[in-house]
Amino acid sequence: MSRSVSPADLQQRFGERLGLKWVVGEQQADQARISATGFGVRPALVGFLNLIHPNRIQVIGEEEIRWLDGLDARQRWETLARIMDARPAMVIVAGGLEIARDLEQAARDSATPLLAASQPAWELVSFLEYQVARTLAAQVTLHGVFLEIFTIGVLITGEAGTGKSELALELLTRGHRLIADDAPEFTQLTPDIVEGSCPPVLRDCLEVRGLGILNVRRMFGDATVKASKYLRLIVHLHPPGDEHGSGDRLHGNIGSRRVLDLEIPQINLPVLAGRNLAVMAEVAVRDFMLRLKGFDAADEFVERHTRLMSKPT
Repeated sequence: MSRSVSPADLQQRFGERLGLKWVVGEQQADQARISATGFGVRPALVGFLNLIHPNRIQVIGEEEIRWLDGLDARQRWETLARIMDARPAMVIVAGGLEIARDLEQAARDSATPLLAASQPAWELVSFLEYQVARTLAAQVTLHGVFLEIFTIGVLITGEAGTGKSELALELLTRGHRLIADDAPEFTQLTPDIVEGSCPPVLRDCLEVRGLGILNVRRMFGDATVKASKYLRLIVHLHPPGDEHGSGDRLHGNIGSRRVLDLEIPQINLPVLAGRNLAVMAEVAVRDFMLRLKGFDAADEFVERHTRLMSKPT
């Protein structure tokens, strides 16, 4: 289902922070919906006054007011009519500037929500761009445990009974942090960033078979829990011999999984008796961090081997 937000929602959530006050259109504010249009698609969600590609939220600052004041009466009225004919979800006059009567009248005639803001226009645009994009961003809920391991956001996945929660508990005792257990929510903030967070009902909780629900914040302290983290790596636990296979003995069993519109690297670890999965997970993350820096141990080994083999005997 398409996500949307209304001017009334934004005024209620951020009115105090931005000094947003209604001038015209409070009664129609719930009907003007702002929907996600995708990344890089015009019109933009929020922006300074634009007549060519009208933004869904048109922000008028000091420069825009000065430009409007420089038009003759006929051009000014035609310009105001063009602004309202584009049917923006809302128009905001920022920086505590006085709202001209003709602008207010044009908004009233077209039933366009018009608000005044005390914050400067640049701050208003930056803040609303982020908040609106975040509210409308694509979201998905995945099954697994989302942790911060060595500053990296890692999602541990696997079928029921593979030991995801037990592994997470062991990692918590080793100083890593829990973001969400069982059903972390992932939001695509930008084309190359997916952020994971915890649903409010599951916050601070970890379910371990045989122990039930544990409150890890109360048990291990506030430092054990983190509110959100960018998803950078997936560690998938699987029984030996399943469809994930054993992988390459040199490079390991590495693949990827698509989360929303982004391919996330995935390391597949077989669950074997006597294996210390916590150490395996930590080493997998350390190796991933080295790969991010451009170092690949397998490639270096092959290069070293090739160099030694090519030496004359």
